[in-house]
Amino acid sequence: MDPGIDDAWALVVASGVATVQGVSTVAGNVPLSNTFGNAQRILEVLDRAKIPIYPGASNPLLGPLITAKAFHGEFGLGQWRGREVDIPPDQLRVWTHWAALCADLKTTHLIATGPLTNLATALLAHPQLANAWASVTVMCGALPGSQIDKAQEFNVYVDPHAADIVFHWTQHLQLIGINVAHKAVIPLSDLKRLESYSRVGTMLSQMLGYYSQRSRGEGGNPTAFPIDDVVAVAAVLQPDLFSWEELPLAVVREGPLRGTVVLSPVDLKRPPIKVAVNVNASAFRDWLWQSMDAAYGVPGTPTPNEIQS
Repeated sequence: MDPGIDDAWALVVASGVATVQGVSTVAGNVPLSNTFGNAQRILEVLDRAKIPIYPGASNPLLGPLITAKAFHGEFGLGQWRGREVDIPPDQLRVWTHWAALCADLKTTHLIATGPLTNLATALLAHPQLANAWASVTVMCGALPGSQIDKAQEFNVYVDPHAADIVFHWTQHLQLIGINVAHKAVIPLSDLKRLESYSRVGTMLSQMLGYYSQRSRGEGGNPTAFPIDDVVAVAAVLQPDLFSWEELPLAVVREGPLRGTVVLSPVDLKRPPIKVAVNVNASAFRDWLWQSMDAAYGVPGTPTPNEIQS
């Protein structure tokens, strides 16, 4: 992930209702020094500081980094001050960690909410990782032919070469595009509910107050805002909220259509990807707030998930 405000809420939810075995960070919404430090600070607030965090790529595979500070703020977490960390050059990178654990990842679900540079680098360096995880869920792109507000989603646009490698080689891959994520928007009025979650709610409120005013209207509703990365967590924990199809996909890597997801030509013989084509938006919102209640709200609230992630 590249925390990032919706990444932060995704980590809050996942840490509350599932078993998070580790976090890797990548340059995206803000530089790697910020995404790594932001992940540390979020986990500290969640009392999950023992969850290991591994840095990954500081730049896309090819070309300069493009950030999204306009949406996420200078440090990546809006009005809640993020953290910048100097990462030692000899720090273990996440692809080396994954390679060492390859035989033990079979029951682990990988969720990618940032540019796919870490995963693509892992596949290039350690091809055996292509089939390592129980599932790999990526929040990126948009389904070809979708009626959406933009065709070039940020995570794919930042590193289209990495996304294309992941689409080509990763097994058990499922995709949440913004055509679906932008249906599962959160009404601005719902932000008042964060007041009931103590310091976790205060943290999210300071982030989302900033983010919601900059992203409101995406998806077509001017009184709501998207939280794309939380939708990716829901896809793993509550897959029945979604409708799925299998499609072979590729990414346009250069030119004016850079970052556009397209159907892969038949002669490339790419494996099909499990693609979300719709979501039950009201059920998603119910699941989100039930998850927040169970993890950070009234003690004794039943947890809506049993899956280990």
